[in-house]
Amino acid sequence: MNQQSASSISTAPVTPGTQIGELRAILGLVHALAGNEMGIDRPEMTDADVRYAAAAPLVRRRFDALASETAAFSATGLSALIGGRERGNTKAAAAYLARSMDRAIVRMEKMLG
Repeated sequence: MNQQSASSISTAPVTPGTQIGELRAILGLVHALAGNEMGIDRPEMTDADVRYAAAAPLVRRRFDALASETAAFSATGLSALIGGRERGNTKAAAAYLARSMDRAIVRMEKMLG
């Protein structure tokens, strides 16, 4: 990577709202792989950043830990699903990953109130 392209990479801080939004986007892809195009219809948490800022330090640490864990297993699971599509039916695995991700996102949202 040259200096010009390295400097064009965004270094903006990742906010709780962004984390939840990105996880929801990945969840949509996982639902599609599971054959469930609609997914789960739940209102978006638009004030996650404000709630995170107002939360106690312990709550913020727990949120950060759960967000990291969820992002890691979501990325790993999605990669495995995409790689495994050629080898067989991955709908059941995708449905399981979608349920796991949804539960984690709900927990993250509940932590913030």
